Order: sequence, then C-alpha cells, then structure tokens
Amino acid sequence: RAWEYHDMGVMTHAGNAFAIDFYNPHVDPISRKECNPFLIDEEVVDTCIKDAAIDFCGYFVPPPKNCIKDITLHVSSQLHKIDEKRFDTKCSYKRLGLEMDAPGRELYKKAASEAMKRGMNMSPFVRVDNGTVSFDSWTKETTSAHLAIDTFAKIKDPEAREWNDKPCTPYFGGALCAKYDKDGNMKIEM
Repeated sequence: RAWEYHDMGVMTHAGNAFAIDFYNPHVDPISRKECNPFLIDEEVVDTCIKDAAIDFCGYFVPPPKNCIKDITLHVSSQLHKIDEKRFDTKCSYKRLGLEMDAPGRELYKKAASEAMKRGMNMSPFVRVDNGTVSFDSWTKETTSAHLAIDTFAKIKDPEAREWNDKPCTPYFGGALCAKYDKDGNMKIEM
C-alpha cells in the first residue's frame, strides 16, 4: 500500500537547501501499528517520524546539533496542522486520512473514530439521521462529525465507491467536473 507524501519544507545547511520530504505511514493500518508514541519535550511524537528524521539527518556529515530532535518535532507539528485541515479537502479518502485502496472495514473504523473524537457516536448499522435533524448548537466539532459520517456514507457502498473514485473531466476552465455513469450519461459535479 502507498503512503501519503508531504512536503515539510526546506532546511538550509552550509548554504545548501535540503527538502524535508515525509511519507506518512499513518494512512496505512498495517504500517500505523509500527509507529509507537513517545515524548520529546512534552510533545507526543512517534517512532516513524523519528526514523524519518534519522534518515534525513543522515545526509549531513557532521549532522547539525539536535538535528534529529528538531526535525522530529518539526514534522510532528506539521502533521498536526495537516490533520486539522483534513476535513477542508474534497477527497473522501484524504478527509479520513486513508489511501484509496483502504478496505471497507478500515473506512468504518476511521470514520467512527473521527466522529467520536468530535463527541458524536456513529452507528454501525444505519445512519442516525438524514442530515436534516436540527441540533441545539452546531459547533465546528458537530459539523466535522457529520462530515465524517457523510464521507463514510458516500464511499461505503461498492458502486458508490466506484463512482467516487472515477477521475473527472474538467469543463469550463476547471470550474466544473464531469463524470460518466454506467449508462454513459454525463453528470456534473461542483
């Protein structure tokens, strides 16, 4: 399975620029199990991030002082920012922090986890509502929880998932996106 690529910026050392590239193993359920959390300066990081920092700092001879610690903390803070903005993207898989080839059971686990983080339960059997139920107060967390549930509903069915995964053809300078259904009819997405 593929990992998610992130450009984490550039480090300049001795007048040369070095790109900090990170391939996020957290999107793969098997690789995620190998990432064990630990603390650096009261910040929770994991061994996968530290291993990436060790690889990056290995390019320098001699390595800069505190290179591994600084790069580990930098990548960890950038991943937290990326995770906070996941729900702003249109891609269903990026919203849930998974790769496109994620199995169905992993989709549910991740969507339920995201909904529960935001204080909402997700039933494994049916949708709790159809999106029209009025809550006492719609907070950012409530909206994000519903977005996680709706994202799961959008890709849980194999036929709907196939439709979601189809690439679209841009029209009108990229303002609209069109896909063709199984009958050959063009449908416009906005």
